[in-house]
Amino acid sequence: MSTPYGSPHDDQSAYGPQPGADGFGPAGYGAHPGPGAYGAPGAPPLRGPHPAAAYGDGSAGYWRASQDDKTLALLSHLGALLVSAIVPLIIFLIKKDDSPFVREHTRQSLNLQIMLLIAGFVSGLLMFVLIGFILLPLVVITGWVFQIIAAVKAYNGQMYRIPFVIDIIR
Repeated sequence: MSTPYGSPHDDQSAYGPQPGADGFGPAGYGAHPGPGAYGAPGAPPLRGPHPAAAYGDGSAGYWRASQDDKTLALLSHLGALLVSAIVPLIIFLIKKDDSPFVREHTRQSLNLQIMLLIAGFVSGLLMFVLIGFILLPLVVITGWVFQIIAAVKAYNGQMYRIPFVIDIIR
């Protein structure tokens, strides 16, 4: 009487590959490589912290941003000049998981807007002692300067870490 699936004395084991076999494919070809890391090869991680080379002059090679990414990052900074945090927030919510370059620029822009809101509130309170009248225009002009610098860097495909800004949004 024969067994339906072969005899127990066959060369193959019922549980697993033959001794010396690599597992997949014909003998001599080796096993298939395991899965690699997800994302584009060599792409920066979506979330920080990023190395020091990711910021400043020469950082375009790290980010390798497409023209669409550069445009969205530019719009996030210019939109912040026009309507405060609304435009960067919308772009951040839409593109934060798609492009590390856009995510980092919109994050920087949003953090600056939050800091400007806090500094503006403090300046408003200090108007009672008259120093706020000097401080408030200084806060507004400084915010504009940092947004314009960041917009130019975004257009050039570089990252710019805005000084004096606390990372509230990570």
